[in-house]
Amino acid sequence: MKTRTKFVIGGAVIIAVITALSIQSLQEMTVFFYTPQEVLASPNEFENKTIRIGALVQKSSVEWDAQAIKLSFNITEDGKKFIPVIYAGVKPDLFREGQGVVVEGKMQGQHFEARQLLVKHSEEYSVETEHQKTKEEYYKSIQTN
Repeated sequence: MKTRTKFVIGGAVIIAVITALSIQSLQEMTVFFYTPQEVLASPNEFENKTIRIGALVQKSSVEWDAQAIKLSFNITEDGKKFIPVIYAGVKPDLFREGQGVVVEGKMQGQHFEARQLLVKHSEEYSVETEHQKTKEEYYKSIQTN
Protein backbone atom coordinates (compact mmCIF):
# COMPACT_ATOMS: atom_id res chain seq x y z
CA MET A 1 0.00 0.00 0.00
CA LYS A 2 1.30 3.43 -0.89
CA THR A 3 2.09 6.01 1.78
CA ARG A 4 -0.43 8.47 0.35
CA THR A 5 -3.24 5.90 0.55
CA LYS A 6 -2.35 5.19 4.19
CA PHE A 7 -2.57 8.91 5.02
CA VAL A 8 -5.95 9.24 3.30
CA ILE A 9 -7.38 6.23 5.12
CA GLY A 10 -5.90 7.40 8.45
CA GLY A 11 -7.28 10.90 7.92
CA ALA A 12 -10.73 9.54 7.10
CA VAL A 13 -10.73 7.38 10.25
CA ILE A 14 -9.66 10.35 12.41
CA ILE A 15 -12.39 12.59 10.92
CA ALA A 16 -15.00 9.85 11.46
CA VAL A 17 -14.01 9.43 15.12
CA ILE A 18 -14.03 13.20 15.75
CA THR A 19 -17.44 13.52 14.08
CA ALA A 20 -18.89 10.63 16.12
CA LEU A 21 -17.58 12.07 19.40
CA SER A 22 -18.90 15.54 18.53
CA ILE A 23 -22.37 14.23 17.75
CA GLN A 24 -22.44 12.18 20.95
CA SER A 25 -21.39 15.13 23.13
CA LEU A 26 -23.97 17.40 21.48
CA GLN A 27 -26.71 14.87 22.19
CA GLU A 28 -25.67 14.67 25.85
CA MET A 29 -25.62 18.48 26.17
CA THR A 30 -29.02 18.98 24.55
CA VAL A 31 -31.73 19.61 27.12
CA PHE A 32 -35.27 19.71 25.77
CA PHE A 33 -37.97 22.07 27.05
CA TYR A 34 -41.39 20.66 28.01
CA THR A 35 -44.63 21.80 29.60
CA PRO A 36 -46.11 20.08 32.67
CA GLN A 37 -48.92 18.67 30.48
CA GLU A 38 -46.39 16.92 28.22
CA VAL A 39 -44.49 15.45 31.16
CA LEU A 40 -47.64 14.33 33.01
CA ALA A 41 -48.94 12.62 29.85
CA SER A 42 -46.10 10.07 30.09
CA PRO A 43 -43.92 10.61 33.17
CA ASN A 44 -42.10 7.27 32.75
CA GLU A 45 -40.67 8.52 29.45
CA PHE A 46 -38.83 11.28 31.33
CA GLU A 47 -37.53 9.12 34.19
CA ASN A 48 -33.79 9.82 34.72
CA LYS A 49 -33.63 12.03 31.63
CA THR A 50 -32.42 15.64 32.01
CA ILE A 51 -35.15 18.02 30.82
CA ARG A 52 -36.43 21.54 31.39
CA ILE A 53 -40.01 22.32 32.35
CA GLY A 54 -41.46 25.80 32.03
CA ALA A 55 -44.50 26.58 34.16
CA LEU A 56 -45.93 28.68 36.99
CA VAL A 57 -45.30 28.14 40.69
CA GLN A 58 -48.60 26.94 42.12
CA LYS A 59 -50.01 29.18 44.85
CA SER A 60 -49.80 27.90 48.45
CA SER A 61 -47.38 25.12 47.48
CA VAL A 62 -44.01 26.67 48.40
CA GLU A 63 -42.12 25.21 51.36
CA TRP A 64 -38.66 26.60 52.17
CA ASP A 65 -36.40 24.84 54.65
CA ALA A 66 -33.58 27.30 55.41
CA GLN A 67 -31.73 24.82 57.63
CA ALA A 68 -31.49 22.17 54.90
CA ILE A 69 -31.39 24.77 52.09
CA LYS A 70 -34.20 22.89 50.39
CA LEU A 71 -37.09 24.31 48.40
CA SER A 72 -40.16 22.35 47.43
CA PHE A 73 -43.10 23.59 45.39
CA ASN A 74 -45.51 22.57 42.67
CA ILE A 75 -45.40 23.72 39.07
CA THR A 76 -48.53 23.92 37.00
CA GLU A 77 -49.76 25.11 33.67
CA ASP A 78 -53.48 25.19 34.24
CA GLY A 79 -53.77 25.27 38.04
CA LYS A 80 -55.35 21.78 38.10
CA LYS A 81 -52.59 19.30 37.29
CA PHE A 82 -49.19 19.87 38.87
CA ILE A 83 -45.73 18.37 39.29
CA PRO A 84 -44.06 18.47 42.72
CA VAL A 85 -40.54 19.91 42.49
CA ILE A 86 -37.68 19.51 44.96
CA TYR A 87 -34.72 21.88 44.64
CA ALA A 88 -31.65 21.70 46.87
CA GLY A 89 -30.00 25.08 46.79
CA VAL A 90 -30.38 28.75 47.57
CA LYS A 91 -33.80 30.16 46.84
CA PRO A 92 -33.60 32.89 44.16
CA ASP A 93 -34.62 36.37 45.32
CA LEU A 94 -37.27 36.75 42.61
CA PHE A 95 -38.89 33.36 43.38
CA ARG A 96 -42.57 33.77 44.29
CA GLU A 97 -45.87 31.93 44.08
CA GLY A 98 -47.63 32.50 40.79
CA GLN A 99 -44.30 33.41 39.17
CA GLY A 100 -43.04 31.80 35.97
CA VAL A 101 -40.12 29.38 36.41
CA VAL A 102 -38.01 27.04 34.35
CA VAL A 103 -36.70 24.03 36.24
CA GLU A 104 -33.97 21.77 34.89
CA GLY A 105 -33.44 18.31 36.28
CA LYS A 106 -34.89 14.80 36.21
CA MET A 107 -38.19 13.12 36.99
CA GLN A 108 -37.78 10.77 39.96
CA GLY A 109 -40.99 8.81 40.32
CA GLN A 110 -43.86 11.25 40.86
CA HIS A 111 -41.71 14.32 41.64
CA PHE A 112 -39.14 16.36 39.75
CA GLU A 113 -35.65 16.84 41.20
CA ALA A 114 -34.40 20.20 39.95
CA ARG A 115 -30.70 20.91 39.79
CA GLN A 116 -31.22 24.36 38.30
CA LEU A 117 -33.99 26.87 38.93
CA LEU A 118 -34.49 29.86 36.63
CA VAL A 119 -37.01 32.50 37.65
CA LYS A 120 -38.81 34.47 35.00
CA HIS A 121 -39.22 38.11 35.92
CA SER A 122 -41.49 40.82 34.68
CA GLU A 123 -40.35 42.79 31.65
CA GLU A 124 -41.81 45.96 33.10
CA TYR A 125 -39.43 48.36 34.75
CA SER A 126 -40.65 51.21 36.86
CA VAL A 127 -38.93 53.67 39.11
CA GLU A 128 -40.58 54.56 42.37
CA THR A 129 -41.88 58.12 42.34
CA GLU A 130 -39.92 59.03 45.47
CA HIS A 131 -36.72 57.71 43.93
CA GLN A 132 -37.46 59.54 40.69
CA LYS A 133 -37.95 62.80 42.58
CA THR A 134 -34.58 62.54 44.33
CA LYS A 135 -32.92 61.61 41.05
CA GLU A 136 -34.31 64.72 39.34
CA GLU A 137 -33.24 66.91 42.27
CA TYR A 138 -29.75 65.42 42.03
CA TYR A 139 -29.49 66.25 38.33
CA LYS A 140 -30.71 69.79 38.96
CA SER A 141 -28.10 70.24 41.67
CA ILE A 142 -25.37 69.10 39.31
CA GLN A 143 -26.49 71.46 36.55
CA THR A 144 -26.60 74.51 38.84
CA ASN A 145 -23.08 74.00 40.15
